[in-house]
Amino acid sequence: MNLNQAIEKYGKLVKVTKSKGTYRYFIGKVGILKKYLGDIDCSLIDDDVLIDFIVKQKERNPDISNKTINKYIQMLKQILEKICKIIIVFDKLSETKKIIVTIPESIIQIIYNYYENNQKNVIQVRNFLIIRLFNESGLRLSELANLKFNDFEMINQVIHVKRTKTNTERYVFYTKETNDLLHKYLMISRIDNYLFVNFTTGAMLSVYSIETITTRLKNKLNIQQSISPHKWRHTFATRFVKKNGNMEVLRQILGHSSLRTTQKYLHLDKDSLLKEYVRVNKITW
Repeated sequence: MNLNQAIEKYGKLVKVTKSKGTYRYFIGKVGILKKYLGDIDCSLIDDDVLIDFIVKQKERNPDISNKTINKYIQMLKQILEKICKIIIVFDKLSETKKIIVTIPESIIQIIYNYYENNQKNVIQVRNFLIIRLFNESGLRLSELANLKFNDFEMINQVIHVKRTKTNTERYVFYTKETNDLLHKYLMISRIDNYLFVNFTTGAMLSVYSIETITTRLKNKLNIQQSISPHKWRHTFATRFVKKNGNMEVLRQILGHSSLRTTQKYLHLDKDSLLKEYVRVNKITW
């Protein structure tokens, strides 16, 4: 069996056993594997083949990160182990630990002010509700897209998240102000199933559509940095840690399988670092 055949079998398995997000991730990674390794018999893939693959990727794109290459190799190892029962031991390339970028409170306030002054139609109300839930709940993009009306316990401001990346249901929470906005949205939208819909087609908003909403908002308000859905999740988690929130609670809210994943948010952002630097050195600007 060559790798292309193994990829096809593994793809079917992922499609029926994993989340849509996991399947999209699989599709995004296997194109390169097919192009450079697809015709090779799986039994012949060894360290030398992987090293040659890495060399070709760096030639193809001199700026490619080790983190990206590691993702390709990890996907390859998963396919070989699951479909061909072949286990390859290959050390990960060293990765640069990048600073987690969050959305400054000043930018969040600009966005909130814009929406608070632009509530003329149901689309604007819907979009503001999307932003507020991202900011307050730590939801993943796919999780927010799949929310339904009956997932909300509005009296207690709780969301029962049923469609998750890890296939483990959990609870997240939101504020009274967002609950008031949700009431308004439900009254004017008359949705009866999925919370966020395309009002032309009636279908639930796709993850691409929600990403487009944040991109258009960024451009409209001339915001220079990313305000993508995942940046809101980073911002929520970082804010929680800065306020000395319990890490196990944060793990459960974010839906991480391991506390180790959550601990990446144990960092100080630029403003916190500067504030402490000024305090220690008694600097007056």
